[in-house]
Amino acid sequence: MKLAHRLRVSRRGAQLIEEALLLSVALVALSLLVGGIESILKQSTNYTASVWNSIANSLGSIFGSIFHW
Repeated sequence: MKLAHRLRVSRRGAQLIEEALLLSVALVALSLLVGGIESILKQSTNYTASVWNSIANSLGSIFGSIFHW
């Protein structure tokens, strides 16, 4: 009887440890995913700002001499 109880308790403990490890792996994966998304958003923001600056400079050079901006 005691042996069966010990095995049941140790299995429950092993399941808790396994769940804790899986949860920690999931949290690490989630943090990597969020970091990757943040990096992509920063790069796209920089690219968009660069494109708008190029358009503004082009329009300024084309129409700046006509309208004296």
